[in-house]
Amino acid sequence: MLKDRHDAEDVTQQKMLKGFMRIREVRQSERFGVWIGQIARHACIDAIRRRKRDPAVAAGDRPGDAGPRDHRRLEAALAGLEADYRVPLLLYYFNGRSTKSIAATLGLTQGTVQTRLSRARRRLRALLEAQGDTTDE
Repeated sequence: MLKDRHDAEDVTQQKMLKGFMRIREVRQSERFGVWIGQIARHACIDAIRRRKRDPAVAAGDRPGDAGPRDHRRLEAALAGLEADYRVPLLLYYFNGRSTKSIAATLGLTQGTVQTRLSRARRRLRALLEAQGDTTDE
C-alpha cells in the first residue's frame, strides 16, 4: 500500500508492537490476525494521508506510537514466554511465516503450530497485563 519498503517496514514494526501492547482488547484469540491486519491497514492509510499533507513527514512519527518503553516491555514479555511458544509467535508475526512453513521448520504439525500460537497470544497478553499495562489508547 505504501509503495516504499522502508515505510512499510516501519509501519509494520510500530503497529505490531502497538497491537501486542493492546492484545488484551482481542476477545477471541483466533481473530488476532484479522484485528492486527486492520490496525496495519489503517496505519498505512494514515501514512498515505500524512504524505499527501506533508511529504516530509515520515511514517510513524506521530505522537502516541509505540516508543522505547513499549519496546522494552514487549521484549521482556516475549522473553518470559517459553521457547515452545515464543519461537512460533516470532516466526509468524515478525517474520511473516505461514503456519505451514513454521510447522515444516520446527518439525511439528500445522495444528500444533496453530495451538501454540493461540496459547502464546494468551500467555503474552497475561504477561503484559502482569507488567501493569496502563496504556489508555
